Amino acid sequence: IPAKVKVIENIRLKYSCQHCEKSGTQPNIKQASVPSSPIPKGYATPSLLSQIITSKYQYALPLYRQETMFKQHGIEISRRTMSDWMMKCGALFKPLHQRLREIQLSQPVIQADETTVKVINDERAKSYIWVYCSGADSPASSNVAFKGIPIMRNIVLFDYQNGSRSGACPLKFLGDFNGYLQTDGYAAYQKVNAELVGCWAHARRKFIEAQT
Repeated sequence: IPAKVKVIENIRLKYSCQHCEKSGTQPNIKQASVPSSPIPKGYATPSLLSQIITSKYQYALPLYRQETMFKQHGIEISRRTMSDWMMKCGALFKPLHQRLREIQLSQPVIQADETTVKVINDERAKSYIWVYCSGADSPASSNVAFKGIPIMRNIVLFDYQNGSRSGACPLKFLGDFNGYLQTDGYAAYQKVNAELVGCWAHARRKFIEAQT
């Protein structure tokens, strides 16, 4: 069964006092309020926005491809419009991101890494996405503790930096975090206040390289 896209039409009735109109009195006009929307004065429903966000960030489906997919359903939504929606949704998610960051920074252990990301129409040679992870090895673990401190469920947060891979990036994100920070040994992490610990996967890699 093919996916379906439906247009929801909201009819806002407007009422006025006929007696006031006939008598020349200023009528008191009442109109139904606009249904609440994640984006003020926008026509995108929460389900549509979640569909676009999930397709783009979870399944790496670019907006121009989603634009083509919507056209196959007879719906005209430009990538420029969807891009504007994504930026406005990003503003909506800031309180959630901030709360998750507060919880993450209260954890005893955080893993960090960074990787390059290509940005269209950006003059910089490279931009970077920094990732910060906390939690147990399994999302189902609820009674895991590190040195007596309970470990919360997994949290993964991303921090985009314009062309920068300096130590100021993790220092700005981590702030006064003084727990254990597990990294790949990149020198930029030495500027943070955390206690640095190594990564067994990277250590194992050196033994494999030496063996081969």
